[in-house]
Amino acid sequence: MTAGPLSFRVLLQTRYEHTFAEASRNPAPGYALREDVLVRDGDGYSLQRLFFRMAANPLPWVEFKTILDFAKLRGSDVSNVLKQAYITLKPLPDHVEIAAGVFKLPYSILELDPVARFELANLGDVDDVIKNLGFGGRDVGVEVMVAPLAKARHLRLLLGAFRGHAKDENASPVGAIGGRVESKPWKALRIGVSMVGMPASYTYKQPFETSSKDMLPMAADPMYQYAQNWGAGKAYGADISYTRKRFTVRVEGLLGDRVDIDRRYNARSFGALWALAAYRFKVGPIGIMPAIRGELLDMDREHESGGRLQLSAALNVLYKRSARFVLDVTRSDVQRNTTVVEQPRPLAANPYLDLDNTRVTAQLQLEL
Repeated sequence: MTAGPLSFRVLLQTRYEHTFAEASRNPAPGYALREDVLVRDGDGYSLQRLFFRMAANPLPWVEFKTILDFAKLRGSDVSNVLKQAYITLKPLPDHVEIAAGVFKLPYSILELDPVARFELANLGDVDDVIKNLGFGGRDVGVEVMVAPLAKARHLRLLLGAFRGHAKDENASPVGAIGGRVESKPWKALRIGVSMVGMPASYTYKQPFETSSKDMLPMAADPMYQYAQNWGAGKAYGADISYTRKRFTVRVEGLLGDRVDIDRRYNARSFGALWALAAYRFKVGPIGIMPAIRGELLDMDREHESGGRLQLSAALNVLYKRSARFVLDVTRSDVQRNTTVVEQPRPLAANPYLDLDNTRVTAQLQLEL
C-alpha cells in the first residue's frame, strides 16, 4: 500500500494456545499454585501481533521507517507499542549507512531476521532471555554500517552505541555498545558474529517508572525498596544460515553475562544453542512448509540448574504469500530448580520454578 513517497504494511497474528503440564511438586502450597498458573500463562485466544509499518524513501540517500504494534496496547500504557522508528542516511548507498532512532541491536538473528517470515509460532525462550537482559531487541541509539568490498554482501560491519540501561540520572552515550560482522560469500550462505557490551553497572535508587509491583523482596538499602540494579556485562553470538530454493537451515550459539542483578537469583551467565530447519513445497496454489527446531538454554551456567531443552515441530500452510496458518507443537523439559524465564512481579525472595510442559499453538497470520 502506497501514498506518494510513503509505503504501508500491516501484519496481523491471532492465535489459540493450550499448555499441558504436570502439577508442581513445590512443597510450599502457595508457590505450587502459582507455578501451575505461570506455566499456562498466555493460554487461550490472543492477539499476538498487530504491526503497522510506515516507510518513506524520498531520496536515494535517506530512508525512514517506523513500526507500531497495537497488540501491545494495554489501557493507557503505550510504552511497548513503538517497536521501531529510525532514519537511515546513506552517503554511499549499500556501502556506508548511518541509522539513528529506535531500532534493533545487532545481536542474534532471532531478533534481526523478520518475525513475519519465522517458520514457527514462537521465537523461543532464548529470545525472551536476551531481550529481558537488554542484549537483543529494540533500543535507542546510533549505528554505522560499512561494507568495504565491491559487493556489499561479501562483508558488512556494524557498530553502534545504544542507551542500554544507562538513562535518567545514570545517562551515558555508551550505555551499550553493539557490533556485528556479517558475510554472504554466496547468496545462499550467511555467516555472522555479534557482540554487545554494557561497560558499566547502574543503580537507580528511586526510579520514577515504578509501581507497587516493582518492590524488591530484600532491598540492599531499606530506604530504597524500589531500587533497580543492573550489572556490567557482555554477550557474544555466532550464527550461520543456509537458504537454497526450498530448503532453509539456521544455527546460532550465544553466550553472555546475567546483568539483571535483581532477577538473576545468584546466576552469573547464560549460554544457548539452537538450530532450525524448514522445507517448502507446493500443493496446487497452496504452499506447505514443515519446520523443526531444537533449543538448548542454560540460564545459570555456574550451578546445576537453569537448563532447559525445547523441541518444536510446526506445519505452515501458506496462501499467496500474504496468509499463513501455523500449527506448532513445542515440548519443554527443564532441569530441576530452573526458574521461570520471566519472574512475576513483585519479585519473591525465592524464585518461582518452571515445569516440564507441552504447548500447542494454532496461529493465523495475514500480511499486507
